[in-house]
Parts: sequence; C-alpha cells; structure tokens
Amino acid sequence: MGELHEEMLRHYEPGGLLPRIVAGLQALGKDLDSVTYEDLAPADEFHSAGRSATRALVELAKIPPGSRVLDVGSGLGGPARYLAATLGCDVTGIDLSPEFCGVANALSRMTRLSDRTRFQAGDALELPFAASSFDVVWTIQMQMNIRDKRRLYSGIARVLRPGGLFVCQEICAGNGEPIELPVPWASRPNQSHLADAESLRGLIRGAGLLERTWRDITADIVAARKAQQAKAQASGASGSSAPPPLGMHLVLGEQAAVKMSNSGRNTDAGRTVFIQGVFDKPG
Repeated sequence: MGELHEEMLRHYEPGGLLPRIVAGLQALGKDLDSVTYEDLAPADEFHSAGRSATRALVELAKIPPGSRVLDVGSGLGGPARYLAATLGCDVTGIDLSPEFCGVANALSRMTRLSDRTRFQAGDALELPFAASSFDVVWTIQMQMNIRDKRRLYSGIARVLRPGGLFVCQEICAGNGEPIELPVPWASRPNQSHLADAESLRGLIRGAGLLERTWRDITADIVAARKAQQAKAQASGASGSSAPPPLGMHLVLGEQAAVKMSNSGRNTDAGRTVFIQGVFDKPG
C-alpha cells in the first residue's frame, strides 16, 4: 500500500461510521428491523444532490431492469441499493475504503437487499473482474482522486459487455483556478486530480466508448444545495441549530461543515463544474 493510498483512507474513513448511522436512525424513531433504502438516503448517498441526482442519472441512462451493474467507487452503497430496489438490478460495488464496504454490506442486510447488492474493497485501477462481466458500469463522483484516468476508463471498458452502458456523474475542473481545500474528496492538493470536462469526455471516448449523452448539471447541483441550505436555515429559525440525525456530516467527520462550505464556494466561483454522461460500448 502506497503512502497516498494510506492518506486517502485516512481522509475517507472517519471510524465508527455504522454506529453513528444506527444512532441517527434510532433518533428518527426508525425500527431497525424494518429500515428501508429510502430511510438511509440522507446518509448513504455520498455525492452532491444525493438521491435526487441518483434518480436523475437513472432516468437519463434508461438502465434496463435486472441489469448486472458494477458501481466503481460505491461508497456506502446508496445508489446501488436504489438500483436494486427500483429496477431489480444485481449490483456489485467496489471501493477503496474497507470501512465504507463493511458499512455498505451492513446497510444492505438491514434493508433486506443483500441478495442483490454486495460490496468489496479494491482498487478502481485493478478491477478484479473478467472481461464483459457487466451490463452497466456506474460511477458517481469518484475519479477526482485518480491521476491515471486513462487506465481507469480502459478498465471500465474492459469489464463492460459489448452493447453495455457506462453511466457517470463527476466533478470536473472549471475555470482553472485552484480549489479551496479541504473538500469532501480531498484534504490536500496531492489528493485531488480534477480534469476539465472536455478532457474527461475525451478520455472516456478514448477508451472506445460511444457518447450517448453528455450534459452540464452544475446549475441543478447549485439549486439543490441552496434548497438544502434554506431548509437548514428554516430549521435553525425554529430553534434547532443541530445537524439532522442523518446526513453527510456523519461521513465527512469533524471538518464536515468546512468541506461542504468550500465545495459550494468552489462551484459558485466557477472552479468546479458537474457533468453527467452516458456512453455505449460498441456491440
């Protein structure tokens, strides 16, 4: 394990994450024997705009029901469980963080979706799957930590069957100005490897994938953030200034507020943009 690999694990693994999520569910009055994938959405959708972005990406891609899906950078498994619950997909997740994978598997058992979702720790640059294993490969905001993106997308194309789909939502560099740190994906400059949107688009095409859709969703992400902030301010005005029992702050750790604030300022200043894309592997 390299030094940067260890750094990234320290950045992403807060420790004690599952007990905090369970405590949040209990604080909301949830029966742990009947928790649903929807109950978990505030905490297990570890990306901008959360469940609404996942839903929009599914609708954009028109993923066929029952697809075999590989979720690269699967986090806590929220999108995987959404695909399994709503479309009957069989989803394998791979993530750098052993803690995230352990929590994801526990949450799938809790929501009775472990028969259709499974998560394993691994390197996105060394996908341990045979060629043409999946109908869909899916990524949501994971390539920002990867310098060798050409290798990433080559591996994704390899495990995708001919005629299959590659579906992504990613953060890209915007106007070229340095981003404010820390942010949810990086604490130090050497952890963040943002590419501009056109470069990323070219790398995906260069892996032999054919573009179906490519769209800038930055305005949607900003609108979702401002709506969430307005909701939080309204809650504060009514006398509650504490964070909700379930939310991204459970994953982001002690610097959660700073990371989220910096991320928002980066986007507002044009330093980062968001895209969604759908690509076909030629049959």
